[in-house]
Amino acid sequence: MSLNYTMFVSDIDGTLVTKTKEIPRANQESISAFRQQGGYFTLATGRSFREAKRFIEELKVNLPVILCNGGVIYDPATEELTPVASMNRELLTYLLDQLTTFEHEVDIFLYSLTRVYATSVTPSLKAELDKYDDEFPLQLIPTYDDLPDTPITKVVAVAPPTTMPKLHTWADSLIYPLEYFQSSDQFFEILPQGITKGNAMEIVAQRYGLSVDQCAAIGDHMNDLSMVRKAGISAAVANAHPQLIQAAHHVVPSNEEAGVSFFLDHYVMQPEKAAQER
Repeated sequence: MSLNYTMFVSDIDGTLVTKTKEIPRANQESISAFRQQGGYFTLATGRSFREAKRFIEELKVNLPVILCNGGVIYDPATEELTPVASMNRELLTYLLDQLTTFEHEVDIFLYSLTRVYATSVTPSLKAELDKYDDEFPLQLIPTYDDLPDTPITKVVAVAPPTTMPKLHTWADSLIYPLEYFQSSDQFFEILPQGITKGNAMEIVAQRYGLSVDQCAAIGDHMNDLSMVRKAGISAAVANAHPQLIQAAHHVVPSNEEAGVSFFLDHYVMQPEKAAQER
């Protein structure tokens, strides 16, 4: 196998796709070339399964896919969704009691394997979510007491960028050990301790007898930091968060300029072999 790295893991939003949520042709061609050389390819995203489904199908991903920022793994071969970890009710109650002190500053979403639960959504955000009605599996419930008995893999607080410093300060003071980070300018995510894209990447790699040193990873925001740090080689797209750019081995063109293709062609695959396969 003439590959510098055997497994390639890509983030979706802000990395693999453009701002219109399309996969550039160059990215598709380079991923195909990587696979033709025997490489293993998969996705790592904060999205739920329904939100990620069209990209999984478009790219014909056949490896386990990392969803909910490492909280869930989807196996295309069996079509099974497996929670890596979930939050117990005591922890959820604690978090929700704390988050409600932000009142109208945040919208709170609870992610299960197949649904996203909320008690209310601000009109402006609801109008935006309605555009993705087929993809975003939102279910409104009267109160959090009405939450079904189902594993909750993460809690997401959607808030204006001006509120994010408050959320970081709040999370720093939590009494429970948790993972938390921004996954975009307006999304603040809270997951069980140890649940990250990087750890999930290691789980998937081990299934194929690989170490993280044999993995390549690319991303754009702070939820990608763990896999960018763990991978044998990593890249941040030019539009990435400054801290991710600092942590990655390489900086490549932006998501609008097919940075995934550039990373594969110039660093992950042997350049001359990549040219032959394209």
